[in-house]
Amino acid sequence: MTPVAVAVPAMPLMAAQALPVMVGMPAQGGACGSQPPPFLAQEDECQPAVALQALASRGFPRGLASEVLNSSTQSFPIRLWVVDNSGSMQVADGSRLVAVAGGSSRMVRSTRWEELADTLGAIAEVSEATGGRTDFLLLNPPTRGGPQHASVGGDSSSLPVAQLGPQMGSGQLRALMQSVSPAGGTPLTEAVMQVISLLEPAVPHLTSRGQQAVVVLATDGMPNHPPSFLSALQHLQTLPVWLVVRLCTNDEAVVAYWNNLDKSLEAPLEVLDDEAGEAEEITALNPWLAYGPPLHLAREFGLRHRLFDLLDEAVLTPSQVRTFIELILGCGPLPEPELEWTSFMAELKVALSSAPSTVDPRNGQRAPWVNTRRLGRLHPSGALGAVCCPGGACTLL
Repeated sequence: MTPVAVAVPAMPLMAAQALPVMVGMPAQGGACGSQPPPFLAQEDECQPAVALQALASRGFPRGLASEVLNSSTQSFPIRLWVVDNSGSMQVADGSRLVAVAGGSSRMVRSTRWEELADTLGAIAEVSEATGGRTDFLLLNPPTRGGPQHASVGGDSSSLPVAQLGPQMGSGQLRALMQSVSPAGGTPLTEAVMQVISLLEPAVPHLTSRGQQAVVVLATDGMPNHPPSFLSALQHLQTLPVWLVVRLCTNDEAVVAYWNNLDKSLEAPLEVLDDEAGEAEEITALNPWLAYGPPLHLAREFGLRHRLFDLLDEAVLTPSQVRTFIELILGCGPLPEPELEWTSFMAELKVALSSAPSTVDPRNGQRAPWVNTRRLGRLHPSGALGAVCCPGGACTLL
């Protein structure tokens, strides 16, 4: 597993082109609908449309963009990223997926920190676009000066969580992270206890609204003192939080530690690989899916759905595939594939034709979100070619 980040062609999120964006709940039939979702019933109905256009500029299909926006405004009003800037983050075994001419991408080598800094910049841009507050907490004070903590997006006055660092824009946050020179140890226990102290005053506020905070631990190592760290995590999970671990290493001992940690915790723990690693695991079971960078970024941002967890655990059933596609593309209800396979494939083709393509992080090539030829193998006869594409060689772009 090698850490991967995706550099998207430069386009400020809030200066996205006037793309045709349909926000909200699916209309009847296979075409994507335009009925506004519940979260548009706010005083400012323009902001969601601007946010969705901003996400579209990063390659988010309309369904995934709507889910991210709804999540940041309704379910998870705040994210706290604990950012490992220890000395080991200078190891140069990372890589970034950089866009090149023609729409494809190429891998370039980088340090673990350079890869993570790109991810943090992308998270800041999404936070700024959606208005969902994200706080970034460096494990160690920057050796070159500058704040150890920073906040991007959201109205801090509406949530009783103390803001430790200055409020800044996504561009400032990206510049700050790029200026960091990793050094020091991995005091994860102390950082988790700090997060607990920040969130405890907000527990009544969050629980009364059925909300949670997203806590992301972005690290390439193990805590300095594992027993006390386990105790701290157990304490953290008594609060209304969704805990995500974003690993920045391919060290087998470190990966095993975090994967096994889940067994010692009562609440679920999401351990995310880098994009390429996640894509390899997912396509081994569900080869019809192009695990594009926007989907990985959405999961890093805290978007939670049971189907995301299943992607690398099991072969999705035809019905689950249908639900997943509706969720990602934002299209209307598709026919039940086990009952109406021909209609399902025909309406999927319509939905894909209006959706952006994505980048397959395994090879850097652009691809449709769904490879219909491979999806056809879900059909009992495996005869997609006879149903949708003469010769069976159709890949919808």
